[in-house]
Parts: sequence; C-alpha cells; structure tokens
Amino acid sequence: MSEQYDTVFVGSGLGALATASLLAQRGQKVLVVEKHNIPGGYASNFRRKGFNFDVSLHSFDGVVRGAESFKVIEACGVADKVEFLHHPSLYRYRSQDVDITVGHRDLEGYKRELFRFFPDEVDNINRLFSESLRNYNDMCGFLYSRKPFWMRFIATPMVYPRVLRYGHETVDHYFSRFTSNERLKEVLSAQWSYYGLPAKELAFGYFSYPFIDYLQNGGYSIKGGSQALSNALVEVIEHHGGRVELESVVSQIVVERGRVSGVVTRKSGMVKARNVIANISPHAVVEMAGESNFKARYLARMRELKLSVSGFQVYLGLKCPLSELGVGAEEYIHFFSPEKTQQQQYEHMQAGELHADNTSWSINYFSNIDPSMVPPGKSSLGLFTLTGADSWHSLNKLDYRQKKRELVELLISNAEKVIPGLRNYIEVCEAGSPRTMTKFTNNPEGAIYGFEQNIRQSGLFNRFPQKYPIKGLYQVGAWTFPGAGFIGTMLSARLLVDRYF
Repeated sequence: MSEQYDTVFVGSGLGALATASLLAQRGQKVLVVEKHNIPGGYASNFRRKGFNFDVSLHSFDGVVRGAESFKVIEACGVADKVEFLHHPSLYRYRSQDVDITVGHRDLEGYKRELFRFFPDEVDNINRLFSESLRNYNDMCGFLYSRKPFWMRFIATPMVYPRVLRYGHETVDHYFSRFTSNERLKEVLSAQWSYYGLPAKELAFGYFSYPFIDYLQNGGYSIKGGSQALSNALVEVIEHHGGRVELESVVSQIVVERGRVSGVVTRKSGMVKARNVIANISPHAVVEMAGESNFKARYLARMRELKLSVSGFQVYLGLKCPLSELGVGAEEYIHFFSPEKTQQQQYEHMQAGELHADNTSWSINYFSNIDPSMVPPGKSSLGLFTLTGADSWHSLNKLDYRQKKRELVELLISNAEKVIPGLRNYIEVCEAGSPRTMTKFTNNPEGAIYGFEQNIRQSGLFNRFPQKYPIKGLYQVGAWTFPGAGFIGTMLSARLLVDRYF
C-alpha cells in the first residue's frame, strides 16, 4: 500500500524547503520530491576543479539578527545552522557620469553619496527615503504580523495603508513623486537587473521591500554557499520526521473529484497526500495535474501571463588571489551601466542584442566574501547580464555554442577593462545561458524570476495565486507572491503556511 503524507512537495527549491520545514515543525508528515541529486534548486552549489560556485546567489538581503527578514530564517529553524557573511560594501554603481559605492548598512552614507552627485536634489532625496522607510515598515507590519492572515488582510487599508497606496505604481512612478531628475531615478534603481525589469516597468510593491532592506540591514552571502542553507533546511525537515527524495521525478499529480489525492514519483510510485505544494512552474503543474482538471478560462489567463526575462552567468575560477589583480578586499558587487537608459538597455537584452555599449552587466567578487569556496591562493568571480530567451532556444547546437562563446568573450572583455589581463589568470570558466536555466528548472524560456514583476502581475492581488482551483493544490516560490529572490521565496513559504495551514 502507498504511504500516506499530510503534504507532498514537487521540487525542492528554497520555497518548498522553507515551507516543508515550517510544516514539519508543526507536526505534519511531509515528503519533498526532487529530480536532481541535490536539494535547493537555484539555492545550490556546483564544483569544478576544486572551485565551489554558488549557482545563483549574488546577495541575500537583511539576514542579520534583529532584522525583520531574519525572522523567516528563525521560523524555518536554520538560524543557528548557517553562517551569514556580510558584504564589506553593498554594491558599487559605475557609469560614465556617476561612480557610487554603497556601504554596508549605511543608508545615511548612501544619501550623502547621492547628495554629492545630485546637490540640487537634497530635499527630494530626504523626502523620498523618509516615505520609503514608512512604506517598508508598513510592508514589514503586514508580512510579519502574528495576527491571522484574514485579519491582516482586512486591516491593511487602515494599518498598513502604503501596501495598497503604492502597490499599483511602477518604481519610476513612485520616484517621480519626489523628483523629476531622470538620472537620479536610474541611479536609485541601479540594481534593476536583479529584479528583471527596468524602473519604468518594474512594480514598486515588489522592489520596495528589498530596496530598503538592503540599505538598512545589508547584503549577505552564506558561508559554504547557498547549498549550506538548503542542506540545513533538509536537516530540519528530516529531524522532524519528514523525508526528502532526491533523483526522483514526479510524473503525475493525482486529482480525484476536484481534489488532490497524491502524486506518482519515479522512486516511490503512488504516494497519497492530503495536500500537494508545487515549487515548479505553474505550466508544469497544469501538465502534471491534467489540463482537463482546469477550466479553459483559467488556463487562458495563466498562459497570458508574461514570463520574466532570462539571464546569462559566467563563473570564473582564477589562478591567483583577487588582490594580485588590483581588486580591493572591500569590493563585492559592481554594476556597470552604459550611457543608454534602462529602457533602451532592456530592449536590447530582450532582443538578444548584447553589446558593451548597449547593455548593463555586473561583477561579483565571490571569493572576497568566502575564500573557503576556492583552493588556497586562488579566487573566483561571476559576470552576469540579463538576456531574452527567444534568440537562444531557437538555435541549433552549433549556433548555440557559438553564441554562448561570443557572450562569454564579451563579458570577459568587459571585465578586462576593470581587471586588466584577467583572461590570463582564468583556470575555470563555466557559463549558464537561458537554455541552461530551462534544463535546470524546466521553467519556460529559462525565466529566472518566474512571472514578470510588472504592475499587472505583482502584489498581493495581482501575483499568481498560491492556491489553485483544485482543492489541496498550492504554489510556492518565485512564481507567486511576493516573488523571486531568496527572501522572496522564503517569504512565500511563510505566507502560504500562515494563510492556508
């Protein structure tokens, strides 16, 4: 006979592992099923020639004891199982007319840097951050309240008014409440590539929480890489009687008379469950559960939702310490922007027209934070840019390999303008394209942020719902509220449990 579980998870991304840890601690019998041989999804590592690379983590916001974001880590039971390493500086933004370094947990210092480049905007900058802090407090009040979800929901207009007031605005529209300086607005949204949309399209409700959380509470890496966090969550799940089944594909979500009754996995066969929580794309969920179990109108609405852009990441293992290449110990993330506006850059990215003069990109000096990830006397860094998926998935193998080599070469050439002679020290070079993202996650078109965070698809009311129209079937992770990012996906776990369990 099949074993019975309270809840089965399809996929073991951070949203699933966080949710499973919360439910296991509450006494539920849980099973997490993962097709890969390691848990974590994008929160995982891979090794090449002694170099340990984090698949996707660039910066984890706000995970310092006492900060609101750390409450998620504590609730999942891993606060004392992982070590968070703060970045010596949050980031550096570099363009032809502006060069700003944002310090660790130094909002006032950041404002002084802005005053230096925009002296006529001092009052506007002060007003903008005063209101942004109030908005952040409203967001935290809503997200971390101990009151039942329905009570928070009803109280939102009176108790957390800014959650609704600015929820329908783009980042650019919100900034325009305080300044008409287009250049200042672009500098304020320097990290836009980590959200997947330029400020004129990106929903402020999604951007607003990490915007302040990073500045006020800092950016972090995880000692040993994000795999350490995923492994710690697995440890909590198993300690409380749950199970994580690796190298096992879910072939079917079983639905009987409008409600889930379990799943079929490669290793365990039929597994009975009262609830199924998906941490994969909704498109894959529909396929596993059977389209006939969904109304045509529901399927049409889902397929109309716009997918996020994809990305291209180059991982470099170097033969020498970063200091020998002139990189200071205080450096971590550098964002580089050409003269073109964010909107112009994004149009080039979507079309796959990547060029040093067209598109922004970034460097992450990984080993400056955690030298244990590289062999002694060596170092590592990452190069990243956004890219549309269409021009990648339609290529044949030879053309694909050529395009991949060209983009690797472009990013390394860009980096050599900052680190002269970089290519002479490269020992390991790996790259992940939109095709890689699709193969790794099965996300359509390699969408790295789930559904796009435009104002029509973002926020409590517009984001893809956590509950499907099939009883007992739920969604967690980047595709649903609040969205992608390590804290975003773990928050989706907390909200799902608060609301439905």
